Amino acid sequence: MLVVNLIVTVHFCEWEDKQQDASQETYQVNINFQSFRMKNDGNMLKIITSLFLLVFAISFSQNDSINQLEEIVLKGSFSPSLNSGYTVETISDSILKSNNQSLGNLLQNQANLYFKQNGYGMVSSISLRGTNASQTGVYWNGIAINSSLNGQTDFNTLSAYSFDEIEIRIGGASVLLGSGAIGGAINLSDQVTIQNNQEAKLLLGLGSYQTYSTHFQGIISNDNLYAKLSLGATSSENDYPFFESDLINENGQFKNYHINGVFAYKINDKNRLTYFTSFIDNDRNTSRTITVPSNSKIENYNSRNLLDWKYIGNKFTSSLKLAYLAEEFTYFFNKDDSNYSNGESKNFISKYDLTYFLNSNILFNGGIEYKNEQGNGSNIPKQDQNIFNTYVLFHHQPLSKLNYNLSIRKGYSSVFDIPFIFAFDAKYDLTSNLTFKTAFSTNYRTPTFNDLYWEPGGNSDLKTEKSKSAEIGLVFKNELLSFHITSYLIKSKDLIQWQPVSSSFWQPQNVQEVSNYGFESSLEAQKNFNYHTLGLKIKYDYSKSEDESTHKQLIYVPFHKANAIINYQYKKWSFSYNLQYTGEVYITTSNTQSLDDYLLSNINIQRSFFKNRMTLECRVNNLFDKNYQSVAYRPMPNRNYSLQINLNI
Repeated sequence: MLVVNLIVTVHFCEWEDKQQDASQETYQVNINFQSFRMKNDGNMLKIITSLFLLVFAISFSQNDSINQLEEIVLKGSFSPSLNSGYTVETISDSILKSNNQSLGNLLQNQANLYFKQNGYGMVSSISLRGTNASQTGVYWNGIAINSSLNGQTDFNTLSAYSFDEIEIRIGGASVLLGSGAIGGAINLSDQVTIQNNQEAKLLLGLGSYQTYSTHFQGIISNDNLYAKLSLGATSSENDYPFFESDLINENGQFKNYHINGVFAYKINDKNRLTYFTSFIDNDRNTSRTITVPSNSKIENYNSRNLLDWKYIGNKFTSSLKLAYLAEEFTYFFNKDDSNYSNGESKNFISKYDLTYFLNSNILFNGGIEYKNEQGNGSNIPKQDQNIFNTYVLFHHQPLSKLNYNLSIRKGYSSVFDIPFIFAFDAKYDLTSNLTFKTAFSTNYRTPTFNDLYWEPGGNSDLKTEKSKSAEIGLVFKNELLSFHITSYLIKSKDLIQWQPVSSSFWQPQNVQEVSNYGFESSLEAQKNFNYHTLGLKIKYDYSKSEDESTHKQLIYVPFHKANAIINYQYKKWSFSYNLQYTGEVYITTSNTQSLDDYLLSNINIQRSFFKNRMTLECRVNNLFDKNYQSVAYRPMPNRNYSLQINLNI
C-alpha cells in the first residue's frame, strides 16, 4: 500500500491586447490528495480519470489569445522544442512505405542503430549508447510498449510498413518518458491528417529462402473524419546455408501478421478524438546454432488500443490518452508436442499532458500518468502493480539564439521506489550555421515482472536502476550539408544482473555499476542539378561500456559502428548503396572471446512507372557474401535478394 500526498494548483491567465485596458481571467484548481491509497480495487482508476476530465473540462472552456506551437501536441515528448539539447531524428513515411523489411533491419540501415540478432528473423534487441534493450524506451504514439515481462521490445516482430513516422530521440529521457529511457527512446507514430483524401497502397514482395510479403494500406478521410487501415503478412522458410559448413538454418521458419487501424473525428477546430489499434501475431521456430540443433518454437501475440483526445489551442494544448495493452507468449520446448511455457501481461494506462504558452518565449509542459500492470504465467504467479507519475517542464527562450529546458519527474509505485529525477538541456546558436547543444539528466529503470517474480529466482527486494547522463555537441548546417558531433557520458548504478546462487539456481541482484561514454557523429549532404539528385549520409559512433568492478567492456557492445548511404536519382530511376560496419564485440564478461568485426554492402535499384503510381524495386543484401555473426554461433544470411512492387492508387 502506498500513501501519496499531492497538491496541484493550475493557473490559466489571459491578457487582452495591450492597446486595450488590461484585464485578466484566472482559473485555479486545487486538488488535494490527503490520503491517496493505491489499491487494486478500481477506485484508483476512477479518481485519476475524474481528475483528467476535470482538468480537461477547465481547459476546454478557455479562450486562447496567442499562437501556439502545433508540433508540441503532435510530437509530444519527442518535439524538438522540448528536447533542445538532444538529437531527435525522424524517418519519414516515404522510406517506411517503400520497405518490406522488419523495423530492426530498417533502423540498422537508415539510422546506424545497433541490434543484437539471434539469427535472421529471430529475437532482435536494440542498444543505444551501449545500454541494453530494457534501457531503451520504445513507444507507440507516445505510450510505452516495452514488455512488462522482460522490459524489452523485439524489433523483428514489427514491420516498418506499419507506421507513418519513426522518431528517434538519443540520450537520457526518463524525465519526459519514464522508466527505461536511459540510452534514448524510439516512437512508432501514426500521422493523422483530416482533409478530403482517398488513397490505397499495396506492396508485394518476394525474396531468397522462400520469403513472401504482402502489405496494404487504405485511407479515407474528409473534413471531419479520418480512417486508415493497414494489413500485412510476411513468411519465410529462412533456410539459408551456414558459411563453411554443410549445415543450413534449420527450424528457422517464421510468420508475421499485423493489423493496424486509426480512426479520427474532428469535434471542432480545436478538439480531435483519435482511436489507434494494433494487433501483431508472430509465429516462429527458433533456429539452430552451429553446434546445437533445435526443434522449439515461440508464438507471440500483442494487442494495443489507444484513445487520444487532443485539444489544440493558441495558448495551450492538451492530450488525454487512455490505453490498454496486452501481450502473450507461448514457448514450445518441442514444436511437435504440447509441452510449453507461457506468460502474459495486461496494462491499463491513463495519461494527461498539458502545454501552456505564457508568451512566445516561455511555455510550461506537464502531465500525470497512472498505470496498472498485471502479469501471469507458467513461471510467474499472478501479480499486479500500480504506478503513478507526474512531471513538469519549463521551456524558455531568453535570447533569439538561446533556448533551454528545465524538467522534473516524481513517481510512486505499490511495489518499488521510484526516484525523484531532473534534467536540463539547452542549445545556443554560435553563428547562423553553427549550434552548440548540451544536456544533463538523471534517469531510471524499474524491475520487470521476470526480475521480481520469476519462479525460481525472482527477487522482490530489487531496487530501481539509476543513472546520470551528460552530453555536449555541435551542429553545423548550410544549404549543402549538415554535420553534427556529440560526446556523452552515462554513469549507472544498481543495475540488475542475474547471478548464480548455486550450480542450478540464478537470481537477479542490484550489483552492477557501469560507465558508458563515447561520441556520435553524422554528415549529410544533397545536391540537385537538372534531373539529377545526389545524396550522402554518413554516421559513425564510438561506444565504451565498462563494468566498473572489472573494468571490462560489456558483452555485445561494439566499440565502433558506422553506416554510409549513397543515393542517386535520375528522373524515374533511383539507386542507393548502403555500407554497414559493426566492430568487434566481446561475448564473455572476461573479454577473452569475441566476434569479428564485419562490413556489409547492400544495394537497391528502383524504377517508377505510370506517373509514380507503380514502383519496381530490386534489393541485394550482403552483396559480397560476408560471413558474419551478430550473436555467437548464430550465422547470419549470405548474399540474398528481394524483389518488390509498390502500387499507389
